[in-house]
Amino acid sequence: MKNLLYKELTFSINKFFFIIPFVLSLLFFIPSWLYSLVIMYFFWISVPQIIGGYTAQLDYKFCGILPVSKKDIVSSKIIAFLILELIHIISAVIFGVIHNLIYESWNLFMEINPAYFGVMLVMLALFNIILLPNYFKTAYKFGKPIIIGVVATLLFAGLFEVGAAIIPFMRDILKSSNVLTQLTVLFIGIVLFVVMNYVTLKKSIYHFERIR
Repeated sequence: MKNLLYKELTFSINKFFFIIPFVLSLLFFIPSWLYSLVIMYFFWISVPQIIGGYTAQLDYKFCGILPVSKKDIVSSKIIAFLILELIHIISAVIFGVIHNLIYESWNLFMEINPAYFGVMLVMLALFNIILLPNYFKTAYKFGKPIIIGVVATLLFAGLFEVGAAIIPFMRDILKSSNVLTQLTVLFIGIVLFVVMNYVTLKKSIYHFERIR
């Protein structure tokens, strides 16, 4: 398992995809923007290229000749995805703090605060739970699951962006001046991220083990 994860992080996934989160986080320097889009570029740029690369590199045929289980193959790929997603979050935190030091935190839509990151974690988990179990039904068809995942996350993010702007109870929570309220949203986001990705992992393994 450890060796498979090492393969994912050093060979299967291009180094570019570990740098791009920090490049995309420069978008936080755009004042008064829809900052959920910064994270969503992962769905639009990185994911199709990485999964398409598995097919182009005959990754599964290579893994098939190794003395490893299907469970470990799936686990290594999903953990690698989660690492990439957390790099996006970490880079967003760094540049988000710099943004707030320059522009302060006010924004018409979601502000860059702990609640924002809680929502973004749930959005990432939502994309994963739609894409990965469906992708691992075949381990090569990924167009439709990505499209469904992108549409779902656009609707999810749109709800929170609009809610932060015009829906009073959502605005009161997402833009609360009470740090405890913001941290509560972040904590809920972390819990949902863990639980939803655990379900994603189990469902993905279940589907992949049934491929002949």
